[in-house]
Amino acid sequence: MARSLDPILTKILWNRLISIVDEAATGLVRTSYSIVVRDYHDYCVGIFDARGNMLAHSTKTAPGFIAMMPNAMRHFMQVYPVETLREGDVIATNDPWIATGHLLDLTVAAPIFLDGTLVGFTVCVVHHLDIGGRMASIESRDMYEEGLKIPILKLYEAGQPNETLLSVIRANVRMSPKVLGDINAQMAANSIVIAGVRKMIREYDFADLEALADTITRLAGQSMRARLRALPNGIYRNEVRLPPVGALTEPMVIRVAVEIADESVIVDYEGSSPEVEAAVNCTLPFATSYTAYGIKVMVDPTVPNNAGCLEPITVRAPRGSIISCNPPAPTWGRTVIAHNLPEALFGALAPAMPGQVIAACGSTPLVAMYFNGRKHDGEEFLSIISHCGGFGASADRDGYGTLCFPYNTAAIPVEVTEADTCLVYQRKEFAADTAGPGRHRGGVGQEVVFRVADGSHAPPSPVASTLRGSPRNPNSTYPAFGRDGGGAGRGATLTLNGNPVPQGGRQQLRPGDEVCLLLPGGGGHGDPLTRDADAVRADVLAGLVTRAGAQADYGVLLEGAEATIDHAATSILRRSRSESLQTAAN
Repeated sequence: MARSLDPILTKILWNRLISIVDEAATGLVRTSYSIVVRDYHDYCVGIFDARGNMLAHSTKTAPGFIAMMPNAMRHFMQVYPVETLREGDVIATNDPWIATGHLLDLTVAAPIFLDGTLVGFTVCVVHHLDIGGRMASIESRDMYEEGLKIPILKLYEAGQPNETLLSVIRANVRMSPKVLGDINAQMAANSIVIAGVRKMIREYDFADLEALADTITRLAGQSMRARLRALPNGIYRNEVRLPPVGALTEPMVIRVAVEIADESVIVDYEGSSPEVEAAVNCTLPFATSYTAYGIKVMVDPTVPNNAGCLEPITVRAPRGSIISCNPPAPTWGRTVIAHNLPEALFGALAPAMPGQVIAACGSTPLVAMYFNGRKHDGEEFLSIISHCGGFGASADRDGYGTLCFPYNTAAIPVEVTEADTCLVYQRKEFAADTAGPGRHRGGVGQEVVFRVADGSHAPPSPVASTLRGSPRNPNSTYPAFGRDGGGAGRGATLTLNGNPVPQGGRQQLRPGDEVCLLLPGGGGHGDPLTRDADAVRADVLAGLVTRAGAQADYGVLLEGAEATIDHAATSILRRSRSESLQTAAN
């Protein structure tokens, strides 16, 4: 490298890398064919140096891809060593045990050459609408029912497409134009990264990316280690019991031990449930991503992610468990497990970080529904919709309403879904009294109601669907937990024509059928009886809390059409409640 890297230049170039991948992500969205990429933003674009070290990833990304991409990159380089690669090569796989944990995500990597020398790699991961097999469902009994598995192969070789592989994909997926269109969008994203990296290297007269990579990964690692040193050493434990899904009859257990040892952290999932017959098992690379994400957002959230952030984190899990299942275990709905890992870590580390850990979120895990059918004019559709519950409260503020966590995807607009499918929304609104009460209340949940069009816009045949709601329920083993005396979030129902629906199973929807989804609020933080009475009144006036909820949860009595606070009655009510709680505690 011809130029020295002073702090100012380092910051400029670090931001330049992020701007390159963000530009590529924009190109990916604008050239994609499916709502999964265009509206849902379930993707990631990354830059690696020639040694396979991750330097940056797109700002909009699913956290489950962050720590998994380096693992995939290592496998790519083992199968296709650097010296065997040529300009225009593209390597691809969707192997769940190498990449993102289920077959629907395709990971593609391309080498970056400059004047004949390989200087880095670009990686693009996209969740595709379909990969064949059984339509998305937790009913799969093994991976082979879930679609086409693509081992590590060259999708392009020296710029020429692998027509055999593309033909196999085309023959095995539903709506192949959209799937292949999104693959082409991944190619476009990688091309943008290649052009951007080449331009940057030439502009600053570098030989390669290695000195820059060493500098930014060292700085990121130093920051993470410094934050870990600030925590008290020790082993912190937690256990989360997830309700049974599908044909399962027993709860699933996530057991975690987090060891803080000076500048490093070891996360061990020993004791977690063995892998199950439902398609919710998690592979270790995917579990590692959400574990690293959970540690990162608690300990050092502001430094951009790269290989340096990941170095101090070690993740262990017993083989054959729901955290690290063995092939060919079914994994389609692995988010049921993986999305709960950050909150399992939050619960473990809360004693080591008093006042710094948020309450549980009502949107965990992902609530996603898949639909395949035909519109009234015969046009086929394959679509996904997702809605979120409330965010957990923190020690200094209320939780946000209907915000996703931890998967970081976008809300697909109602108008997009209605244009793309034969579904018609009836209602989508905040649900009062769903937020967990606390000094700072949780984010509010929502009620979503939609139906299959009937009459002149009725589909010509039933719509195949996979319906999945939230397991969060204050009466179950798995509520949206409060923190430091805060209450759990409320809500969590899924019905079809008024009848409860099994989670994640395949359903046939007919014209006029109505689905109702109630998503819970986030957990509250702190004693609800210490919440500012004016804040409670404001929530009542906004329709987020009912008057009955204000009295029952917060000890605030409101009177008249203007919801005037009866301060004397409120003071008496709160004092009485506090005394009763103290008596019960003793």
